[in-house]
Amino acid sequence: MTRSGLNSSGLTSSGLTSAVLTMPQRWFVSLLCAMTKVGAGHDMQPIHEEMVRTLGVGGTMKLMRLGAEVTSRLAHVVGDYTAQTVIAVAAMWNGCRYCVIGHNFSANLFRFRDVGLLGPLDEVDIVDMMSLTDRETLEALRSKFETSEPRTWHLLERMYQLRFQAIEPVEPEDQLLKATLAYWEWLNECTIVLGIDAGPDNVPALGFMRPPAKLLRDYHHAREVARTSGDGPAGDGPAAQG
Repeated sequence: MTRSGLNSSGLTSSGLTSAVLTMPQRWFVSLLCAMTKVGAGHDMQPIHEEMVRTLGVGGTMKLMRLGAEVTSRLAHVVGDYTAQTVIAVAAMWNGCRYCVIGHNFSANLFRFRDVGLLGPLDEVDIVDMMSLTDRETLEALRSKFETSEPRTWHLLERMYQLRFQAIEPVEPEDQLLKATLAYWEWLNECTIVLGIDAGPDNVPALGFMRPPAKLLRDYHHAREVARTSGDGPAGDGPAAQG
């Protein structure tokens, strides 16, 4: 397997398997790339290539439909910010840096836009958490969410129990959390190696479609101020200003 560095989205610019895409597969990847660039504003060509190489055209379409359904339903039930936080943590337990950073970044943008506050998980902090054991990660999340966001904490703890303790799904969101775990475990089979060197400075907001430039500038400024001062999740986003 070869790697030739990262592109502007933090992904390796070459495929990591020896299989060569057929002409129809390359056309399909080009279509996916164009749609993603227009709709989301960023490039995911290496991931699209790996998905088609691994799953084929039909399997990729099925995977993308499933992902859209799970994400939409999750956001409808728990809200955009919490949905993206749940997805980021699910990806963390699969070891996919690219999805962890991109979805946590999206969560933070939603929170900053909607309530004018920084989320408790800095993009740098959540990458550092990936070096912990699963149980240590749970305790780190507890320290971030249990007091400040008890509802989010309950969902994260419940998801941990569903994945690692094989509890029976009896609460209203349990089946949705199980679907989230299952989908991102499947997706991360295609993304985990491609994003192995991804960092907070080169991964886009994967779950926030075309975030406004001003929102990005304001968020990054507030986050940098918080990092420098050591303050907790505070900010001066649009909601705070309004």
